[in-house]
Amino acid sequence: MCGRFWASLSWEEYRELLDLQGKPPETNFQPNWNTAPTHDVLICSERDGERRIEQMKWGLVPIWMKDKPKFSTINAKAETIEEKATWKGSLNKMRCVIPISGFYEWRRGPGKSKQAYAIKRRDGKPMLLAGLWAFNDKVDPDHPRTFTIITCPANEVMGAVHDRVPVILDPGDLDLWLGSEPWGEVHRALLKSCPDKWLTAYPISNDVGSVKNNYAELLDPEGDPIF
Repeated sequence: MCGRFWASLSWEEYRELLDLQGKPPETNFQPNWNTAPTHDVLICSERDGERRIEQMKWGLVPIWMKDKPKFSTINAKAETIEEKATWKGSLNKMRCVIPISGFYEWRRGPGKSKQAYAIKRRDGKPMLLAGLWAFNDKVDPDHPRTFTIITCPANEVMGAVHDRVPVILDPGDLDLWLGSEPWGEVHRALLKSCPDKWLTAYPISNDVGSVKNNYAELLDPEGDPIF
């Protein structure tokens, strides 16, 4: 799963990465070094032919739902995304991209021990995670727009840390993913793990496990990269 990440992008980086036009929206571009489920996150979507960036709450609530989900909706498995009612309503016109700097994952050790890792692109560029969003103003009127991150089986190197990985899109596929074309094989083909050479991972302090800790020093290495 993907349950924690960090995003420290400036408006200029969002604009260049996503080919955004016009002035920046009235929103918070402050870094979040420990983004967790239920947090408000800057998401890119395309509506009425206009690409925009806005805040959405992490944890998708489908339009037909009358109460908060009783199960986790922070991640959608690529393998079953077309089968689950929770996701199906968003596939055609409510695809989105979550721009992040990198994500955190925990590797199991002896007994019940776990070690936190920071995972990012080897070239230092931001990641574009594939996602879906939904609108529901009845369950939580203060957060009508919500989203989920799509995950898939991990590639070979990422498998050393966890068995799943978020779908990281190639920037060249952004137009296709965000476009208005109905869901089909061209979109399905994008739901795969990124090339092994894209990622690097290194151990960090387990302080990242508490969402109360939100500072850049969480990314300080505590050992050599494992890939």
